[in-house]
Amino acid sequence: MSSGVRLLVAPYDSGHRDVRMGAGPLALLRAGAGELAADVRVLDPAGEWRAELATAFELNRLVAAEVADAVAEGQVPVLLSGNCLGTVGVLAGLAAAGHRVGLLWLDAHGDFNTPDEDGSGFLDGQGLAIAVGRCWRSVAGRIPGFTPLPERDVVLVGARDVTEAQAAVLRSSGLAWLPPAQARDPELLAATLADLAGRVDVLHFHVDLDVHDPSIAPANGYAAPDGLSAEEVRRVLGLAAAQLPVVSATLASWDPSFDVGDRMRDVALDLLGEITAAAVPVAR
Repeated sequence: MSSGVRLLVAPYDSGHRDVRMGAGPLALLRAGAGELAADVRVLDPAGEWRAELATAFELNRLVAAEVADAVAEGQVPVLLSGNCLGTVGVLAGLAAAGHRVGLLWLDAHGDFNTPDEDGSGFLDGQGLAIAVGRCWRSVAGRIPGFTPLPERDVVLVGARDVTEAQAAVLRSSGLAWLPPAQARDPELLAATLADLAGRVDVLHFHVDLDVHDPSIAPANGYAAPDGLSAEEVRRVLGLAAAQLPVVSATLASWDPSFDVGDRMRDVALDLLGEITAAAVPVAR
């Protein structure tokens, strides 16, 4: 057991509880994820009415408060989330400690859409864009501690299921984007992280489980070929921890209905174990 870990469980996908990717967090909890933490908190918005936008940002406010409290108590906050957007709340909670925060975002997708660019209307495809202040700034500003992260303090790893228009936006942004072929180059990855380490003090490690190759098992209905192996994802974590204190993490977007023989579940649990072993509390 890692006594310093506070496990936050947000079992929602697009405002719906315990369905689709929202079923993943509780399934991981039932499979033993809680044994890796001293403290487990399942987060639920107040009231019975659920709406995607309102519920997502209410969850982020709950996450931010829990993360700030965990940091104050010397714990490492780790979020199990149905959607990637929950990381916005983690970043807001970390900001309360006054450190410069870097973000390592592993995902099959860019999550860098804005409402005007996103024909699908899927809020979670805008998660990283929200984190850096490209959209939804007013509602994000109601999350305690939220400050848009500078784009240059973000490293996007493993994204490959992007349109040409999305790729053009990513290339013109300030973040570092390492598609799978580049992410597999340990020297390039280490150099990119070393550059980030020159600007930030601590690191949040975000993993959408569909960054993995679906040959393991599809993480969700958005899985795409040419993903990273479980070993390659763990290598990214190891290289990151060698450069910067990893002080928090998110595991997101596992839909158990797409799993095969619990293979992605077991990959997620193994990765969670690696994270809890590598992460350290924020220095006070």
